[in-house]
Amino acid sequence: MKRTFFVLASLLVCLALAAPAGAAEKGWHLRVFAAGFDPDLDVMVPAQNPDEVRVTADSDLGFGASLEYQFGNLLGLELGYMQASPAIALTAEDIPGFGDIILTDSMSTTAITLDLNFHLTPNSQYFDFFLGAGIASMGYGNLHYVEPDGDSLDLDVGNDLGYSAKAGLGIALGKNSKWAAFGGLRYIWTDLEVTQEEAATFDFNTFSFSVGVAYSF
Repeated sequence: MKRTFFVLASLLVCLALAAPAGAAEKGWHLRVFAAGFDPDLDVMVPAQNPDEVRVTADSDLGFGASLEYQFGNLLGLELGYMQASPAIALTAEDIPGFGDIILTDSMSTTAITLDLNFHLTPNSQYFDFFLGAGIASMGYGNLHYVEPDGDSLDLDVGNDLGYSAKAGLGIALGKNSKWAAFGGLRYIWTDLEVTQEEAATFDFNTFSFSVGVAYSF
């Protein structure tokens, strides 16, 4: 999925540079979109039997929405919400009586973001290219695994407050239209704290892309 992010990022930049200057004015912008999550998690953690367990995260496609108030041609403040359920896998090798095992559970993940947006193409009637940065409140669901012998492994996961940066491009659906198609890229810096007897904290930085529609009013 990371290759998808780089392709979309290149497309956003190229379209922005090709535009005469985004279709954005003072007022409100409501955006609804599909949101792809790709957490960067791949670590080895110590254990008792086996000695180490590999913890990895898979990508997932979720959804989101945001509401931005644009103060003028250049600046806007945007409140957003995204939700997905990436899978968290525990992998262990050479377990006596079981061999190699993989335990997987989906972790409900929500991101509430608050960004200051900088609109870089204020004079265009068709394009709105913007950059943003802000904070991200991350909420995580707990994890439940069933071990090969039937026992349960329950992990409590703590929430976290992180930072994010993003780029977005809106394309008006007609000259001076209130409707637009848009795409965006976001990176969130955050941690994942898992507790089971002893607490363990991992970097849980996340790439995200969004594709959807926007309405300005």
